[in-house]
Amino acid sequence: MFRFVLRRILETIPLLFLISLLIFALFKLIPGDYLSEMELNPSIPRQRIEELRQEYGLKQPFYIQYFTWVGQVLQGNLGYSFAQQRSAVELILERLTNTVILTISALALTIIVSFPLGILTALNPGRGLDRLALFFSLIGLSLPSVLASLIFLFFAFRTGWFPIGGTGGLHHLVLPSLTLALPTIAFFVRNLRLEMIDTLRQPFVTAAAAKGLRPYRVVLHAFRNAVNPMISITGITFGGLLSGSVVVEKIFDWPGLGALVVDSILSRDLFVVLNCVLVSALLIVAANLLADLVLAWNDPRIRYQ
Repeated sequence: MFRFVLRRILETIPLLFLISLLIFALFKLIPGDYLSEMELNPSIPRQRIEELRQEYGLKQPFYIQYFTWVGQVLQGNLGYSFAQQRSAVELILERLTNTVILTISALALTIIVSFPLGILTALNPGRGLDRLALFFSLIGLSLPSVLASLIFLFFAFRTGWFPIGGTGGLHHLVLPSLTLALPTIAFFVRNLRLEMIDTLRQPFVTAAAAKGLRPYRVVLHAFRNAVNPMISITGITFGGLLSGSVVVEKIFDWPGLGALVVDSILSRDLFVVLNCVLVSALLIVAANLLADLVLAWNDPRIRYQ
């Protein structure tokens, strides 16, 4: 197991290098930055703007800028937010906490709802619960996040049960996390249902039942084999939830990383955007690595591949 974990961690190092290089190259292709916006202000001397470019290394060659940026990131220095006049690392960590809370809440809600529902529908295919779950999962997959957000906002406004936006407690988290989790719950239910139906027809399940195991033990035995693809999908789903949080955070006024990215793009605070994207990529890589480790723990055969 230790060798498997070490190999997976070592495999992420070149991946992170390529991701950082790609992100930096793409952002250098974007014309202009916050200092370019400052040039339009006649009250700011051009000499001062040139001094800022020199101070932050913006006039150096591409490769020097890249390795300087990587070195700063490794030291925990994510630069400076010109738009908000504060350290970028403080700003990003503050928003990152809110985004991680929202994403993990949505992922936990997805697992809590979809796993039992997927098992129950697989045990009763074609019956009322199965048909109802498939109908609502189709709605969940078809409903855009923007429309779902507006529906939940209208519900909160009419009932007063939940706050319309902002942070402050668990009740502020309910609607954003539910909006974010809705399509993933639908996706998980449909996929786990198919995996469970296929697994329940396998000979080893029939043999387990014939040996006299209790029904719930047989179902758990089948579930452990059927859940393998879902564990792999969970790592990918984390990235989808993180990306989807951009829209949800903005609509529900949730002060997370997605809302910060949107605001920074509008203010052309590109170094903040650059580091936000890098942090998001690191989270996605870490989530997929964690999914691989959980998969190896659940299925020892994975460790020797």
